[in-house]
Amino acid sequence: MKSLYCICLIIFFYSCKDTPVTLNEVDTPSKESNAGKWITKEEKEERRLEKIYTRAVSAKGDTLLHYIPQDSVPLFFKRYGKKNPETRVLLSTKYGDVTFELFKENELYRSSFIYLIKNGYFNQTVFHRVVDDFIVQGGNSDDSYPSLMRNSSGNYQLPPHFLDNVKHERGTLSMAKSWDNNPDNWHNAFDFFITLKKAEHLDGEHTIFGRVVDGMEVLERISQIPTDSRDWPEEDVYMTFKVLKE
Repeated sequence: MKSLYCICLIIFFYSCKDTPVTLNEVDTPSKESNAGKWITKEEKEERRLEKIYTRAVSAKGDTLLHYIPQDSVPLFFKRYGKKNPETRVLLSTKYGDVTFELFKENELYRSSFIYLIKNGYFNQTVFHRVVDDFIVQGGNSDDSYPSLMRNSSGNYQLPPHFLDNVKHERGTLSMAKSWDNNPDNWHNAFDFFITLKKAEHLDGEHTIFGRVVDGMEVLERISQIPTDSRDWPEEDVYMTFKVLKE
């Protein structure tokens, strides 16, 4: 009897050993079929978005900007800002250089400005409006290449974002906007200006996203260039921008 009992135990043991174990399904990263590596849900979303935000190329072969649907602007620049956190940029002109600090507190504007600088948008533009002892404005050029770049991006705009205790003083960097048919106060991401003195009437109207930390004398010199009746300078002053290492 004992022998029979032992035989039954042995048979039961081996039958259990060969029985497959079923685990409850858990939320784990998926495995790429072509690369053979694990990717997270966040990485999956990044790759999906990369297919949406494609770059355009002009007829001459010039690389333009990503097309950014207006309702995707916050998402696009949130992603871009994480990978491009710089806050200092250098403006160069024939009259000298100007250094700006961009405000982290105005992240959407900072990220957009860094994006345009790194993609060379402003390097084809001039200062198109100067008013002595008031402002120097530039960026929104009608030349063919900058126009193509704006169009390729969808001419995206930025919603207003006013920072507490940040007012228009000498050296503030702000974004321009259209005053006509603009009830929601959208700002032109491609057109900026620097104030040369305190300008309280601009507070709550134009978003401030940075300030001059060096080179105000250069902007003062540009503001003294003779202009026509529309404040357009009689002399073209081209600009180039580059991002500075922190």
